[in-house]
Amino acid sequence: MGAIAVLGARQLSVAPGGQASVEIKVRNNGTVVDQFALQVLGDAGGWSTAEPPTISLFPGAEQTARITFRPPRRPDVPAGPLAFGVRVASQEDPAGSVVEEGVLQVEPFAETGAELAPRTSRGRRSATHDLAIDNRGNTVLNASITGLDPDRTIAYDIKPPGLVVDAGQAAFSKVTVRPRRRFWRGQPRTHSFQLQLDGGPAPVMVGGSMLQEPMLPPWFLKALALLVAAIVALVLAWFLFLRPVIESTAQEKAQERTEQVLGQAGIPIPSGNGNGNGNGNGNNGGQPTPTPAPGTTAGPTTPTPPPGPTGPQTARDGRIEAGGPAVQPTGRRATLFVTDLVFSNPNGTAGTIRLRRSGDDLMVLNLENFRDLDFHFVTPIMIAPNQALRLDCDGACEGPPAVYFSGFER
Repeated sequence: MGAIAVLGARQLSVAPGGQASVEIKVRNNGTVVDQFALQVLGDAGGWSTAEPPTISLFPGAEQTARITFRPPRRPDVPAGPLAFGVRVASQEDPAGSVVEEGVLQVEPFAETGAELAPRTSRGRRSATHDLAIDNRGNTVLNASITGLDPDRTIAYDIKPPGLVVDAGQAAFSKVTVRPRRRFWRGQPRTHSFQLQLDGGPAPVMVGGSMLQEPMLPPWFLKALALLVAAIVALVLAWFLFLRPVIESTAQEKAQERTEQVLGQAGIPIPSGNGNGNGNGNGNNGGQPTPTPAPGTTAGPTTPTPPPGPTGPQTARDGRIEAGGPAVQPTGRRATLFVTDLVFSNPNGTAGTIRLRRSGDDLMVLNLENFRDLDFHFVTPIMIAPNQALRLDCDGACEGPPAVYFSGFER
């Protein structure tokens, strides 16, 4: 009962995008007139047809139909053997339906696409492109990428230089293009380049271009000129306007403070301000100001001027160390007149020194404010025959600090 079906060939091959056919003979093995429907089973069923799709047969009669396979040219139709079946279904006797099986050999095909993004790039030293490789075939693609440089003007850095791409998939590679020569000024230069993709039936060429810009931007020289002009203007403003005003103001303030302190201590006012000369190591805190010791009187309130120029006088100078011997007039009736004082702090010692006349403070100085400090007096400091000039240090003064004096005796 039912049907008998026989394929004309159980194996055949077909190329994607083409077609292949096979005949199938159907015989009605039943006792009544029957209608048989032909259907292709398996993955090939979507792109296969039967002509005619149905056959009506008398008992014992037979007829031939044609099965045609038309696989599309797409990556989802893999290359290789593909099993299929043809079912002959009986309308009158469903249990008597039969299935004939065969193998369809799908041939491979290769189709490769490549795209460069961006097509044109810009840069001073280099530019980077993305190369997309699209495998549109039905087999695995082993692709290698090569940069062409016949004129030796472009260097390539391709990562990775080789790719394995499955059927219907895409892969990407970074391509860095670097001109072999740089230039500093001028108009941008265009470099055309080509990439060759091997691995398919024929090489695939992809072209692109790089716009190389100069190392210095167009606005650089103008900006540099404006910067230089601004610096020159600031320097001129400092030396011609700001610095003289600041120095004059500072000198006036220092002079006023010095005169105020020396006047309170009863010391003759010098002809100029003391100048603190730093040695460049940052220990000079600026112009120091001598201050009297609290609660003491420094010398007579009204200094006695020296005798007239008619009397004999002898030049006198020397050095007094902190904590060292005091200085007195050399004669029993002589008076020492000090016109210049230079304080020295060579080791940058911290602390306080006191210049004293017979126990009375004449000057009190902070050592951390200076390395060298000088004073010149129009009206000399007088050291009477019964007086002594001494330099003391509060605390442990290393070095030791000293003061150099000069003047005359009479």
